[in-house]
Amino acid sequence: MSNHGAAVYIDSPIPSAVRQVAPFYAQDVFSNEMTPLFMRRRPGTAFGLLPKQGINGVRVTQVGGKVAKKLPVKRGGAVFYAFNGQGNLHTVANRSYKHILVLHGESNKRASARPAARLYDYICVAGDIAIDRYIDGGIFRRADVDEGRLIQVGDTFVQNLDGYRTDPEGGEAVLYAPTWEGFGGDINNYSSIGFDGLQIVARAMRIRGLSRVVIRPHPYLGMLKQGLIKQLVRDAVELSRSSQVVFDLSDANLAVAAAVRLAMLTGAKNISIKEDIEPVALCMCDISAMEAICLKERLPHMIVSRGVKVPKRVEPFYARKAIKNLGEAPALLKSYLDEHEQIDDAHRAAAFSVSHPDLASPSGSVRFARLMQIISQNGFWG
Repeated sequence: MSNHGAAVYIDSPIPSAVRQVAPFYAQDVFSNEMTPLFMRRRPGTAFGLLPKQGINGVRVTQVGGKVAKKLPVKRGGAVFYAFNGQGNLHTVANRSYKHILVLHGESNKRASARPAARLYDYICVAGDIAIDRYIDGGIFRRADVDEGRLIQVGDTFVQNLDGYRTDPEGGEAVLYAPTWEGFGGDINNYSSIGFDGLQIVARAMRIRGLSRVVIRPHPYLGMLKQGLIKQLVRDAVELSRSSQVVFDLSDANLAVAAAVRLAMLTGAKNISIKEDIEPVALCMCDISAMEAICLKERLPHMIVSRGVKVPKRVEPFYARKAIKNLGEAPALLKSYLDEHEQIDDAHRAAAFSVSHPDLASPSGSVRFARLMQIISQNGFWG
């Protein structure tokens, strides 16, 4: 393998992790030529095997532990990490190139600001909310921001909502995007599955006069608690008695896809699998990267928060758009929908900001070039 100026590295037991990075290749921030993706070789799991041809246009080179410790990256180059995983330790230990944590979205989950972020030379953040998250958690100081260790990249590493047409006025469906159960027990479980998630969605549908819901499960759903897959399908079958239910399985793991198809085979009516571009009027999501995706796509959205604590800078927005229980859903939904443009504009400004105007460019390649220039000229470690 020849040496490259930069690369992306993933250490994950789940091949579908590549799908969460693929949008940044589709947006030309990364590319197969300039930033090849290396993935730690792991045994296949029930959540999907890695196709030889790669995933969603991204070529993947699987490497063993020896190569992971010394990736084919030029001295002084850069390695980007989309996951802040423990498995990155052996790669970060190589100091011949820079290590940059970008993550694969912007999220108000606790896991988005883990102390392990200190391992990396530079950390890409979406904006002020992410900075507060790190500072409030005692992980970084304001001086780290002022001196350039935290680089504000706006929505550069926020995924697009591919396969949908956002249409607040004429959309035909509500999009429901529940998150997975998360590592670390209940304290890191933000999933609304089993916590009135689809019941709240049903209320939203009635308020908007819609009879169609598209369910987009998280790629990792059920990895730790398979019971959540069964619960989601049971709730969907119940809702299908009064509404059309469509499952978007484009990013779903094999266990979720199998459970949905089994329900359809055993008689569940009004349930189908998404095949075409879907026009959506509203999104209902959990505390997850989906919030930032909706902000980027300018799609009205509300969060099923279950009353979880969030950064102070987020609290004013959550007061208007986060639903803690089924009882408060109708009033909050009506209030938010009346003023969603103003609320989301303010939320977007707090979530996305950039260290250089080029990082807001419509061109992904321009953003990448500027990011590499910032990294190469950054004097933080000088």
